[in-house]
Amino acid sequence: MVLERIPIDPTSPRVGLHFLPEMKPLYILPKDPLLEEVLIPCFRTSTHVDIMMGFFSSHVLADLAPGLATFIRSHDGVIRLIISPHLSEPDISAIQDGVASLQDKVEDILQDLLITSDYIQEHTLKCLTWLLRNDRIDLKIAIMKSAIFHPKVWLFKGQRDSTIAVHGSSNMTHSGIKGNIEQVSVSKSWEEGDHYYITDRFKGQFSELWEDGGDDCVIIDIPDAIRGQLLRTYSSDIPPRESDLHDLYAKAALITNSNKIARENLPIESSNRNEFTIPSGLRYKDGPFAHQGKAVKAWCDAGYRGVLEMATGSGKTITAMIAAHRLYEKCKPILIVVSAPYVPLIQQWCEEIAQFGIRPVNISEAGGPRKRAEEMGRLRRQLRNKLDVGIVVASHTTLADDGFKDELRRFGCEKLLIADEAHNLGSEGFILDPPTFFDHRLGLSATPVRQFDKTGTEALFEFLGPVVFTYSLEEAIGKCLVEYEYFVHPVELTTDEMDRWFELTQRVQANHWRTDKDGNPDEFLKKLLIARRAILEVAKRKIDLLEELLAGYSPDDLRHTLIYTSDKNPEQMEDVNQLLMNLDILFHPLTYEETRNRRKTKEIIREFQGGSMNIITAKRVLDEGVNIPQIKRAFIMASTTVERQWIQRRGRLLRKCEEIGKTYSEIHDFVVIPSGMGHISGDIKALINSELERIQAFARLARNAGRPTGPLRIVDQLLELYKRIKEN
Repeated sequence: MVLERIPIDPTSPRVGLHFLPEMKPLYILPKDPLLEEVLIPCFRTSTHVDIMMGFFSSHVLADLAPGLATFIRSHDGVIRLIISPHLSEPDISAIQDGVASLQDKVEDILQDLLITSDYIQEHTLKCLTWLLRNDRIDLKIAIMKSAIFHPKVWLFKGQRDSTIAVHGSSNMTHSGIKGNIEQVSVSKSWEEGDHYYITDRFKGQFSELWEDGGDDCVIIDIPDAIRGQLLRTYSSDIPPRESDLHDLYAKAALITNSNKIARENLPIESSNRNEFTIPSGLRYKDGPFAHQGKAVKAWCDAGYRGVLEMATGSGKTITAMIAAHRLYEKCKPILIVVSAPYVPLIQQWCEEIAQFGIRPVNISEAGGPRKRAEEMGRLRRQLRNKLDVGIVVASHTTLADDGFKDELRRFGCEKLLIADEAHNLGSEGFILDPPTFFDHRLGLSATPVRQFDKTGTEALFEFLGPVVFTYSLEEAIGKCLVEYEYFVHPVELTTDEMDRWFELTQRVQANHWRTDKDGNPDEFLKKLLIARRAILEVAKRKIDLLEELLAGYSPDDLRHTLIYTSDKNPEQMEDVNQLLMNLDILFHPLTYEETRNRRKTKEIIREFQGGSMNIITAKRVLDEGVNIPQIKRAFIMASTTVERQWIQRRGRLLRKCEEIGKTYSEIHDFVVIPSGMGHISGDIKALINSELERIQAFARLARNAGRPTGPLRIVDQLLELYKRIKEN
């Protein structure tokens, strides 16, 4: 399909509704040029269009073609349209084609389609089908109880929240805007007088109708209206008889208010049916994942509140969904909200949830607050009328948003929060105003205790409940996780790096008083500590050592390899990427920039999993939750002093993967040591401290720990150096 875009820059200060030529406040049709002066220019300039219309005919698209073609080709905006159920027979057929299953392709309509003004004018029915198929028109039907749905309002929305409302007596038909005697007013949200009141009132009315309808008005999504046979034909703008309206409203009310009829007679997607079930092949009561069943029991016995402290890779997502199902069996209807820190993890949750028979609402894809409110309103109606369970997946940031919390409060059913990587929610921004309206709460984390943050940890447990089940990495290895070999690679600082490190150490010591009662540094001291740590993380000799180590592997052996670089200085990743290019090794970086594009992220991970790309280079985006079980080797160029980070990185590597025959993993840790290992200055105690704790933890569970070339050799050397410092 050819869909050329017009080169319009919507951020240009001269592009927008504000800069359209002057419009009259009132147009008397058919004499005044409403199309040429108002409707077509507004379509050309708007980013979104909302329309409430008593009668609609696709023939009007031909009249609007010059503006509509520009709207379609210049951006991805949507036209939302609420209309009465009275349509012409050809329009009903075109709409049915437009909302049919995507598998039922209509090549005669879609093949080589170029959306131009001429095309729209000549093929209005095909254009209507295309707009529906490509989600450029979102269409709903309004059915009144004892009257007809008869507004005539166009809402054109542009930059800086500007809105033009075109309203009056004219329907969205060819006769309504070209032939009949009609009066139409134009209101602009930025002008003085009653303009803002009018546009705001219309926007509010549209939002209310789109979301909930009203006491005497039922709003039906177009697929439901088609299946329920609610569309009616007409040959003119003559309204239907009132007896017809009563019958139609009664039928619509049955569709929206009866669970049984909604499930059996409406085309609800299978993923949205009330089929929340535990996958039949899932073993969680015995075998390698028996800990999952124990965790679920512990949480239920604790009153459906608490934290599961489970090792990375032990199946926290599956455990949480089983726990949610147990609660669902007890409480219906129920809203389940899953909160996760990053977009890749949010998408992963959506994929896991789908295995349990439900397609969740990925609120991170909805857009801004208004779009989120629309999605939540749609789910709220479904829980009232059709479903007994709904699942929303959101980011931690969205969960803390006041507007989103207001939307959640409006749900009148039981509510469960599943907080993944729950330790992140101990931040001040969340705990100052937590969403206490959740009836049930489940926290998931391999490391729920927030390092150096006693206050945040206590507040987190107060909100979620205490740790009710623990499953350690030591318990998981050999059962649900593979074993690993750990290789420590000492790296000496250069003379300049060592001098800089000593300088910063002296400044840290001089400012040690800049800590609170819990030992937390203020911003100034924190910057000094970060700067000092960065010297260790990005030590120049690490690149040379990496090149030496990579030379020991064949290209095939390097498949499914991950290289972690520092997030404190982008130069290290750039240097690593350049090295891999020089060595002709296939790789791709995976940073925040890539993960913002979900499709690109999935493509990178898919190529890596399939082996067509050998290495992924990453910073922190893979630290929490992202599941790539094919990773069998990691070079850790930089680790922070944050225990949670290196615990999660280790767990990330230990997931089983029968697909590639993975029986164990390799961890190569680049560890900075004092030059020559003989420098006995007491100032290097902090340097050794920062590395020793991680090495000891990794070495303790490694299967090669006690070998002559194993990691305990370096541990012994560092402990000996510690001893010499103490003696001096």
